[in-house]
Amino acid sequence: MSGTAPRDTAAPADLAAPAIASSPATPPRVAVVGVQGYGTAHILNALELEDRGLVELVALVDPARGPLVRDGVRVPDDRLPIRLDHIDDLLGSIPVDVVIVATPLHTHETLACAALRAGADVLLEKPPVTDLASFARLETATQETGGLVQVGFQSLGSGALAELLRLIDAGALGELVSIGARGSWTRPRGYWTRARWAGRRVLDGARVADGAVANPFAHAVMTAVRIAGWDSPEAIGSVETDLRRVNPIEVDDTSAIRVRPSEQGALAFGGALTCAFTLAGPMEADPAILVRGTAAEATLWYTTDRLTVSTHEGRTEERQYGRRDLLENLLDARRDGDALLSPLSATGGFVRVIEAVGDAPVAPIDARHVSWDGHGPSRRPVLVDAEAAVRRAVETQRLFGELDELPWR
Repeated sequence: MSGTAPRDTAAPADLAAPAIASSPATPPRVAVVGVQGYGTAHILNALELEDRGLVELVALVDPARGPLVRDGVRVPDDRLPIRLDHIDDLLGSIPVDVVIVATPLHTHETLACAALRAGADVLLEKPPVTDLASFARLETATQETGGLVQVGFQSLGSGALAELLRLIDAGALGELVSIGARGSWTRPRGYWTRARWAGRRVLDGARVADGAVANPFAHAVMTAVRIAGWDSPEAIGSVETDLRRVNPIEVDDTSAIRVRPSEQGALAFGGALTCAFTLAGPMEADPAILVRGTAAEATLWYTTDRLTVSTHEGRTEERQYGRRDLLENLLDARRDGDALLSPLSATGGFVRVIEAVGDAPVAPIDARHVSWDGHGPSRRPVLVDAEAAVRRAVETQRLFGELDELPWR
């Protein structure tokens, strides 16, 4: 960043090649653990790569059975490999090179460590873990096994993010003043009842720490932390939280946080990172990362890979970019030693942030500020002024409780 320490562009330390089950002449053998929800997207992606000869999908692991459907389209049964109930059934009997873990949050550490110690590399869904103790144990497993862990922050494969980082390093935005992330989505009541762990902080004695910041908007937080250059837990100095909820859940669905760096983190970026999100907005709006500099401002639309740059002289340019697939990048790292786009080692700052969020109090919002649309599981809340509050919080770097004009503050 202009006027700050240069970025470390060397390949992460966790790129040592592990022992593999396939030979150079055969494609890597891939298994997916957790086939519901986003796990189905991983299956479809693996099947596409299989059609190109890049992988062999050898197993699915999940005690649930039944058809696999994504966006209304059923995955053909004749394309699916053997289905197993438990990861031990996989690792004890089938050679595998890459394990994709797409299971509930609180199971990530155990499953990823098991795969690493069996000699596989891992594509681990976000968030990797929700506390620093789990992060440290998973890091230790990568160091002891030499295995790779790519975390499923798809936005880190965005060409728009790569271009934004290039512009920052080149000084095109001037000195960075602030970084923000905002998101306003709508989620029905059924979103919080779809699984036992949804909306929970603890389940059966295990830390879950679900919520708007840690789960649906985790991509926004991680992308903003990456832009700030706060990769390690030690880069984070403080995390202020303002967590609210309109649903009868244990976690946040409407949230604002303000993160400041430690002395170490300030060498990369010394300002504040402010995030504001709601899952009780009036409609789905594209979430964005906003970066303000002394010479220009940039808006990264991280779900659509668009980047808008506006100079203080009034010139605005918007461009559309592509995105690198994280599984393909992991395969390239295994084969050629390419740097991982989303290595576990670069998510420590993010984990430090969501650990603080998971430990902070959540306040209910008075029901008189909420209207409800629909019926049954599709019934959804609409919080008055939610989208405007999210925008104002990020633009002014304030938490919800610091917005005087907000009726539910």
